[in-house]
Amino acid sequence: MDKEFSELVQEKFSFLIDKNRFRCISVAAFDVRYESDKIFVVVHYDANRSYEVGVEIGQKNVLFDGKERPFNLGEILRLNGVAEKEGYKSFQAADPVSLVYCLSRLSSWLEVYAIDFLKNDRFSFKRLSDFREKECDQYELETKLSHIRREVQIAWSNKDYSKVSELYKPVENFLSEAEKKKLAFAQRQMSNLPN
Repeated sequence: MDKEFSELVQEKFSFLIDKNRFRCISVAAFDVRYESDKIFVVVHYDANRSYEVGVEIGQKNVLFDGKERPFNLGEILRLNGVAEKEGYKSFQAADPVSLVYCLSRLSSWLEVYAIDFLKNDRFSFKRLSDFREKECDQYELETKLSHIRREVQIAWSNKDYSKVSELYKPVENFLSEAEKKKLAFAQRQMSNLPN
């Protein structure tokens, strides 16, 4: 590799020092940390397994379960509604050219879209925290619905309409139109059963 990861990071993220009064406080082979008085930024690279390159930002004095609570740059881009427009995805770099590209994109997005976070805007961090909670709740709901759908498929094929109803009823508000029709059909079938 022409330049080491840490050198590339210090080159690409120099705006943190030059424009935002951050200091580079730790440099390891695959992890570089910047801090201002209130904010930290960590640029990391998993060079041995996933090859993932990422940036995290957080408030130094805001702890969650006794630990710092970093947010990744992807969360900030999704909050700002620009992740799709910018083509954000989890970045992986298995070679030097890819690594330079990833670091260039990440530093550019951090400089453009995370300026309020770099300046410790508490309202922005509150919005981001709420956004993370909403995303977690959505993920949990989707996981639960996926599990329910698998069970419904089995119950439906066995014509176990009471089981279909039992599974769908608690999540009725989150069902697709087709699933709501399936639930209505199952309930009609149950009401037609002899006592």
